Amino acid sequence: MALLALLMGCAALVVSCQGKDKGEATITKADIPDQEISEYKTVESDSGVVRWILKAPVARIYNAKKLLVTDSPRIEFYDEMGMLTSVLISEKGEYNQVTHDLTALGSVVVTSQEGYVLESESLVWVEKLGEIHSEDFVKFTKGNDVITGYGLRGDPGLRDIEIQRNVKAFLRDDEGMLKEEIANDAAPGGKQGE
Repeated sequence: MALLALLMGCAALVVSCQGKDKGEATITKADIPDQEISEYKTVESDSGVVRWILKAPVARIYNAKKLLVTDSPRIEFYDEMGMLTSVLISEKGEYNQVTHDLTALGSVVVTSQEGYVLESESLVWVEKLGEIHSEDFVKFTKGNDVITGYGLRGDPGLRDIEIQRNVKAFLRDDEGMLKEEIANDAAPGGKQGE
């Protein structure tokens, strides 16, 4: 009887250990970076003209996902003449190695050379279109004008952008206080830009 009780106890111990291992093995091989790089920098160019430069203190490469993930990325966008048009900073960034699209996540701020500022929680550079896009809430500041809404598409230099839904415009006085508000909730397509 003692031997039978001992065998049953060992079997119960083995079964409970196996269940414990299953619960802890939640990270898959695809979630572990294949490579981690400090002081990362990459340049995207077309016909010898720089389109953008991505810099980050840390970058992790996931070969299975064809994805590069960065902390605190800084992306510099350039025009067709090779002139700097804007700088984007955010908390996290992703670079799709197949499509060459860039995704910025968390406290995204784009500042153009003209001083225009775009803020959002996420923004995507769509390489194929040469445009930035967002589906989140966006805030665009141009001098004393502040425009907000949801959804955006436009050029990364912030010269021609379109806020798509629930567009609201605010005018600031000389002291920076909001003086007036104009709401355009009627339709998508509250186009802003020069």
